[in-house]
Amino acid sequence: MRRSVHFVPGGNEKMMQKSLTLPADGLILDLEDSVPPQRKTATRPIVRGWLERLDFGGRERWVRMNPVFSEYAEGDLEETIAGRPHGYMMPKPRTAADVRRVAAMLDRLEERHGIPFGSTRLLLIATETPEGLLNIKETAAASPRVCAISWGIEDLSAAMGLPRTRDTQGRFLDIPRHARVMCAVAASAAGVEAIDTVYTDIHDLEGLRRECEEAVWMGFSGKTSIHPGQLAVINEVFTPSREEAEEAVALIAAFETQASRGAGAFAWKGQMMDMPHLTRARKIAERARRAGVL
Repeated sequence: MRRSVHFVPGGNEKMMQKSLTLPADGLILDLEDSVPPQRKTATRPIVRGWLERLDFGGRERWVRMNPVFSEYAEGDLEETIAGRPHGYMMPKPRTAADVRRVAAMLDRLEERHGIPFGSTRLLLIATETPEGLLNIKETAAASPRVCAISWGIEDLSAAMGLPRTRDTQGRFLDIPRHARVMCAVAASAAGVEAIDTVYTDIHDLEGLRRECEEAVWMGFSGKTSIHPGQLAVINEVFTPSREEAEEAVALIAAFETQASRGAGAFAWKGQMMDMPHLTRARKIAERARRAGVL
């Protein structure tokens, strides 16, 4: 499951140890924004050591590499691939070619290290540049390695010179709202998961809850986090309740009964049901099973 994917600054041993006690579904070991340029080379073996020796307790292990067009990207992959992370979070992809370039690097490195071909996945932060936002449909589908896409606004707003990204009520303004919508749509079109961006006001848990609820309504399956205190809210909102799960299972059973009678649409609890409702119910039931609700 990828309800909660939590950032850990590369090289910070205290935060790394703390993260292993947190209820996150995945951890992102960061080599990009949290590591200054003069420390990037020295931080790589630390992150590799974490991957090789620490017990992540079933959590997915991601490494956020530096952008493919930077001088650090290839070294990030070469140094950490031996730790066999589940995958790499790829920031700032501008085009599908950027994604394919990283995928080709992984092809060579998997062969060199005896890692099953194609097993190292990619999670794209697909909207951090204006070009990336415009090309999100192509980047999301650029490689079979891509299993999820997320979106970001800080780098995009800096590139575009946006003075603010939220209104006075804390809701996204037009540009970030567009990026968020396109992330959800592009992920669905490519058949990959959509992961919502971080909520930066770490003390505003009500605002976080509202944003998580909106993300669920938009089809996102999880959210990235930057503070341990955010994880409980994120996991709760992105986990179907038992009531939702049981209703989904009941609806699936009703569809099977109606199908045996030759019906594709029928009335159920006062509403007409057809195939889109079945698709939605199956997704809810699957999420609930993976979360242990069913």
